[in-house]
Amino acid sequence: MNTPVQLDDFTRQTACQVVYQIFPERFAIGNGLSSADKLAQSAYDIPGAVKRGWDESTLNQPWGQQFYGGDLDGITDKLDYLADLGVTGVYLTPVFSAPSNHKYDATDFFSIDPMFGGESALQRLITALHQRGMKLTLDAVLNHVSDQHPWFLAAQAGDTEKRDWFTFRADGSYLCWQDYGLMPELNLANPAVRDVLYRHPSSLVQHWLGQGVDNWRFDVAQDVGIPVAKEMAACVAERYPQASLLGELNGYSASWFQAGGGFHGMMNYWYRTAILAWLAGEIDAIQMNRAVADAREGYGLKGLLCSWNMLSSHDTPRLITTVGSIEKARLALLMQLTLPGVPLVYYGEEIGMEGGADPDCRRPMRWDEREWNQAQRAWVKQLISIRQANPALQYGDVTVLGDRLPGNALVFLRHTEVPGQAALVIVNLSDQPLKTRLLLPYSHWYDGVPLRDATGQTANTRVQAASVQLDIAPHGSAIYEAFEPYSNYTFFKPRNCA
Repeated sequence: MNTPVQLDDFTRQTACQVVYQIFPERFAIGNGLSSADKLAQSAYDIPGAVKRGWDESTLNQPWGQQFYGGDLDGITDKLDYLADLGVTGVYLTPVFSAPSNHKYDATDFFSIDPMFGGESALQRLITALHQRGMKLTLDAVLNHVSDQHPWFLAAQAGDTEKRDWFTFRADGSYLCWQDYGLMPELNLANPAVRDVLYRHPSSLVQHWLGQGVDNWRFDVAQDVGIPVAKEMAACVAERYPQASLLGELNGYSASWFQAGGGFHGMMNYWYRTAILAWLAGEIDAIQMNRAVADAREGYGLKGLLCSWNMLSSHDTPRLITTVGSIEKARLALLMQLTLPGVPLVYYGEEIGMEGGADPDCRRPMRWDEREWNQAQRAWVKQLISIRQANPALQYGDVTVLGDRLPGNALVFLRHTEVPGQAALVIVNLSDQPLKTRLLLPYSHWYDGVPLRDATGQTANTRVQAASVQLDIAPHGSAIYEAFEPYSNYTFFKPRNCA
């Protein structure tokens, strides 16, 4: 077992979230408008724009220039749908003024793109979210801007101050994100750049927190860097101590937490890589179990709990397209919702939407329920409900147990400091049943304590002198939780739970 960790309220509150990711251009159109009506607005009168109907393909179109008309009022209109699913927070990819559909090439960090309805639409969304007890996370790009941004145009025109906001070479070329000339990189070594991005109260990050935004996700964290993340966290904490700052890093993020004082969490691509590789047969259970333990050791419990567990996003193929079957998708979702960290559900995954690599993964959301995989949505809703009802699955520590078993199973125990508050999670990827006695190094599931599978798929079992007899079907799973079977006796007495 890990050494007990005292969690602060910030970490607990963050870990209790279930976040839903939305690509605003593709989720919903507000005010009852069709794509044709919406795309007739002047905001879409830009060079190279390709206007598409909601049901048309995203393929074979100019990258970043095809528009379907999704906006912020459309999201507001669908919040009851998200609340019914069990979502507690919404994460939006960038919403600031930009020439593309993805908005990662901002021309103004201080205005909401008119395609999305402007700042008034953002305020309507914030109000509606907060009325439902839900939080909003926005996406910030500190590394680069559009080549049409006024800062860059001024730099190219010879403005000596703005020239040093970027990095130009003697031949007139400049540093840009992954050699995309349309996205010149900001010079974060320049204090004036950091001032306007996050250091001053009127900066990008602090301005929108002041407008009611709750949290931030930061694009390409490796380009932002650990020193900037640490300075930004310190600046933000002075005025907005409850704001969570999360970085994007497609890899193993341990060094970001070990440096201390920077992002509270990271996008946990490490779990995604491990889960998808295991389901594909590219790794075995030894590596899968070890991956869970490596994250706990490297990220620390607080860092792990504040990170986002994601299986797909606007940058990756969709889950069911990747794993190839509903059955494997169900196992992946169970792992996502029970491993330590904040579940991040990409829009449409709950109804079984398909899609390959970008731009196919950014298809418009399907709102005709006849197109939904209703069993998939019910499964996601059930898993969220199970997670939100058990503090161990929200902010409990994790002890890996599958590394001591033969076969091909992931097994781990989530547990808090409250005796008996725990969940035993098993995923059996073998073609054979997992029939074995599992020694359980946990002091507070006592001899005789009955366990039932919260998903209702696997028969009840019982703790027997610090062990559990497992019988999990091939490609089966269980989330075992303790329960009280007696009318006049309790295993978990109040005096032991204080």
